[in-house]
Amino acid sequence: MDLVVLLRTSEIIIVALVAAALATGGVLAVVFTPPPSPCSGVTGAIRSFTIIADSTGYNMSQYQTGPWPIVTVQRCDHVVFNVINNATESHGFAVAYYSNAGLELVGGAHLKLEFQAIKAGQFKLYCTIPCSVHNLMLNGLLTVT
Repeated sequence: MDLVVLLRTSEIIIVALVAAALATGGVLAVVFTPPPSPCSGVTGAIRSFTIIADSTGYNMSQYQTGPWPIVTVQRCDHVVFNVINNATESHGFAVAYYSNAGLELVGGAHLKLEFQAIKAGQFKLYCTIPCSVHNLMLNGLLTVT
């Protein structure tokens, strides 16, 4: 069977299914199953990190050159960021790819951000709320190896 006939047959089947569903007042639903997680069946280690946000940035990033804080985990590890806002103003905390919306912490708040590190690479840790020390909270780095 050549490709043109095969394509025509597929088109006819699709049109017939849609017509049948519409004729009976039903709904035609197509369900796509997402691919399995690359970490399915793998139990990684639990990696916990404390991030303190205050007037010196994240974990005193004001006094660091280059990215800070820097954390490294293995692919499939369960990552836990314990974020503490020691300032009186609100701060945010996000991890590119894993939690772009991130957390919003009012002054004095403590929150956790947890995820499984399924994708290898380098991901930025950053504040999501503009504030007076915001530029000190834009250069953190998570490395997943």
